[in-house]
Amino acid sequence: MSERSFLTDHQIRILMLRARGLKQSEIAEMLGTSRANVSILERRALEKIEKAKNTLLLWEQINSKISLDVKAGEDIFTVPERLFRKADELDIRVPYSTAEVIAFLVEHAPVEDRLAKRDFTLFLDAKDRLRISECLLEDFDEVGKKE
Repeated sequence: MSERSFLTDHQIRILMLRARGLKQSEIAEMLGTSRANVSILERRALEKIEKAKNTLLLWEQINSKISLDVKAGEDIFTVPERLFRKADELDIRVPYSTAEVIAFLVEHAPVEDRLAKRDFTLFLDAKDRLRISECLLEDFDEVGKKE
């Protein structure tokens, strides 16, 4: 495994070859293995990458200025007002307008026809960027209570 990555050298090589447009079968032939093995290595690599991204997002959420839960079915047009109210309570300035918050949600959140498709958290990170996380800190709080 590469010292600077969660990925093995094989996984990195396969991802690099896939990024160049090679098919799994072509990579398998090149590496002297089966297409199924290449598929498994690629899938595991992508799972590790997704987990790493979620970990970084969770870290940003932990260190965020504001965190706001949005529940499935909620109209996203109500979110900016809630965000600004919470910011006022915490004496934090949100450098975005209502329209910018809604545009961000439409672009990045699991939203369809103004409604949240599933629960997510909107947060303002330490660098004043809006972020979306579907990994809720409350899930971890519940785990901590059970231990």
